[in-house]
Amino acid sequence: MLKQYFIQIIQLWKGNPLFSMISVLATAFTIAFVMILCMVYTFRTADMPPEINRSRTLYSDGGYSYLTKDRSNANPGMSKSVAKAIFGNLQNAETVSYILRKGEGMGFVSTAPSNREKKMISPVDDNFFKIFSYEFLAGQPFSVGQVAAESKVAIVTDRVARQYFGSVENAIGKDLTVGMSNNCRIVGVVKAVSSLYSKAYSDVWIIADPVSLDWGPQYSEGLRGMCEVVLTAKEGASIKALRREIEQNIRRLNAGKREYTFELRMTSHSESSFYNKKKVNPIRIFVVLVLVLLMVPAINMSGLLSAQMKKRIPEIAIRKAYGASSGKVASQLLFENLILTVVGGTVGLFLAVAAMLLFKNILLADLTAVNANTSFYLPARLFFDPVIFVLVFLFCFIINLLSAIVPVWSASRTTIIQAIKGE
Repeated sequence: MLKQYFIQIIQLWKGNPLFSMISVLATAFTIAFVMILCMVYTFRTADMPPEINRSRTLYSDGGYSYLTKDRSNANPGMSKSVAKAIFGNLQNAETVSYILRKGEGMGFVSTAPSNREKKMISPVDDNFFKIFSYEFLAGQPFSVGQVAAESKVAIVTDRVARQYFGSVENAIGKDLTVGMSNNCRIVGVVKAVSSLYSKAYSDVWIIADPVSLDWGPQYSEGLRGMCEVVLTAKEGASIKALRREIEQNIRRLNAGKREYTFELRMTSHSESSFYNKKKVNPIRIFVVLVLVLLMVPAINMSGLLSAQMKKRIPEIAIRKAYGASSGKVASQLLFENLILTVVGGTVGLFLAVAAMLLFKNILLADLTAVNANTSFYLPARLFFDPVIFVLVFLFCFIINLLSAIVPVWSASRTTIIQAIKGE
């Protein structure tokens, strides 16, 4: 029976090539858009090295303070001492990292004046490498002792190591000038990561300068500084509970200030990845987009199918004259449309992967990163997530039902008398 169905489908495609092509392409482009949305969301939010804790990570902005009485004398920044008061004793936090607010993060790196070049530089502490999982090719992360001693040490990517020292192994123990005059001894080399991982992406990591972290302790009751915080929630603890605890500590901090008020915004990884200023759940946005992408083509295809079914009324009448039931006719028509949808879905899958490969810098990369275009890389396995693959074909099935069920139901109930009359 299935073999006969396939033979009939091929004959129908040959007889209606324009309709078949439109049906396949409409499904293909719909599935491609849905796939791209799913891929972009997955790549930006799923836990994956080196950002293996995305789902339970919070990031602070720089914070700002102002005079409580009239909100004047507002200044951006948070000192490390203030950060310690807020984040130093959180019951729901696992790891807290105090890093230097780096702005654009660009700085000059060199071993001699002739090879001075702009790189992404990240001033961090030892806990930073517990939150982000880099692959160390040589050496090791900063130690607690090095951070406490404010050691002039650096960790670089394998790309930087090869550029300045010829190999990964040769870089360990060598000096690298970071910034204008800071000579740092290289203690670790990590595998370079894509600019997709905007929170982990860098070329060079150095130990954050305590003076910069606590800049201007004499101003704004010691609130000002250049400190930012990255922290992870404990396993089993909710992000909401962690946020509430942080908010309570900020209120407690402000209660102890005489003249100034301090404010700080915390963002989850998904919020920060999509520049979400209003804390709208990105999942809701993606669900709405997916529904729109599914519904609009389904409505259009329903109209096309209705017109196509009218042309096939004589054929349907002949089948009924030979004893075919309405249910059998409907099931065959749905099967025909399902095959068209599956073909379109398969084409859409390949279109989505091709689009991601060709336009990955636009769709995924942090284009504000230094050398983002040249350093962008994604392993091929990330393009073939089985969950996304299954969802695509589930979308195919939904589109098939939405677009075909009404015209097929109407056509299958056509009687022989109605077909003769041309109704």
